[in-house]
Amino acid sequence: MSFLGSENVSSEKKEIQLWIPFCDARCIFCYFPTEVCAKDRIETYLNALRKALTRYSETVYTRSCEFDEIYFGGGTPSVLTSEQIRDLLSHSLKHFNVKKEHIIKIAGYTYNFDDRKLKAVANYGIDQVDLGIQTFNDELRRRLHLRDDRRKVEHTIKTARSLGLYVSIDLMYNLPGQTSSVWRRDLEKALELDVESVDCYPLDVYPDTILAKQLYTSQLPPVGDILTELGMYQDAFNTLTTAGYKPTCHNRFSRIHEDFEKPCFEILGTGAGFFMGHLGRYSYTDVESIGEYVDSVTREKFPIAKLAIYSEEEEMRKTMMRLYIRLAVDKDKFRERFGKLPEDVFPEAINKLRGKGLIEVDDRKIILTRLGDVWRANIAWEFGPRKKKFNC
Repeated sequence: MSFLGSENVSSEKKEIQLWIPFCDARCIFCYFPTEVCAKDRIETYLNALRKALTRYSETVYTRSCEFDEIYFGGGTPSVLTSEQIRDLLSHSLKHFNVKKEHIIKIAGYTYNFDDRKLKAVANYGIDQVDLGIQTFNDELRRRLHLRDDRRKVEHTIKTARSLGLYVSIDLMYNLPGQTSSVWRRDLEKALELDVESVDCYPLDVYPDTILAKQLYTSQLPPVGDILTELGMYQDAFNTLTTAGYKPTCHNRFSRIHEDFEKPCFEILGTGAGFFMGHLGRYSYTDVESIGEYVDSVTREKFPIAKLAIYSEEEEMRKTMMRLYIRLAVDKDKFRERFGKLPEDVFPEAINKLRGKGLIEVDDRKIILTRLGDVWRANIAWEFGPRKKKFNC
């Protein structure tokens, strides 16, 4: 509270995240704390969400900030009606200082992004739709319990692009029964549809998901081994970079100019299950239960479940772990901020990674190599606080 009562002195880019924890149905691989859409609960939740946003906007820190981006995340924000999206966006633009040159994004699912809703969000000034496609293959879509077929998916993408919206899609690889040729056809379809960016995610199987249970009981074909997964990643890298996309962020291949600018490292967000809060040296997550979230906001409390403050050592580690999102570590800025060079703080990790050909180090920066791009997560763990690290 003391921090929120102070003036912002950070030059970091800033983002507002509006968290919508509702879905029409639960995908079998999903591990997020979402709720299958209950129409009567949505408006109550949105009232609480607006109230929480207002409370943040009234703090000294927030009033002294300018925000570069607004993002509707969750869950599946496209379950909202066009009018609910408009009202939530208007509320945010009214209560926060948003830069004249800003970008607005909304995540969603093709099943509930009909033509009318797409036209509405384009008219509201939203710039980009992030669509969870996962695969264009109808058989795989049925296995994952995705609710519409390839034709509807393609229609939604084409409609969004015709309205002038940037389209970013998620594709997953190493799915149960997915062959390399099926994966390559998914990539080729993305190129055919001329989407602006593609996020390529390997399948992670989380305990207690429907997917984990079906794999355990052999109701689904097994997923491929690590070599299969690496081969699919290489297919994605080669196919998309050859077509003019460039790797950026966590798993993205993009041709959107803004994706290669400095990202927003300060994120002010709120909502049931929101987990990406980061202001100054603080990180936070909100309560997961929708009922608990509404109750907390009603009682004039910030609905925060977990709060952490980074030490200087943790800040240094976090700076090095930006290699995971394909950012170079600027050595001069590191020394200006911490009084030391990265090599002085992490000599063992840097020497190990450089010796394996995973990073390049010169007088100005530390960057990933082409080989290192494949092992980004492992590289990040080398700078993590845990004693037991993954070996590269």
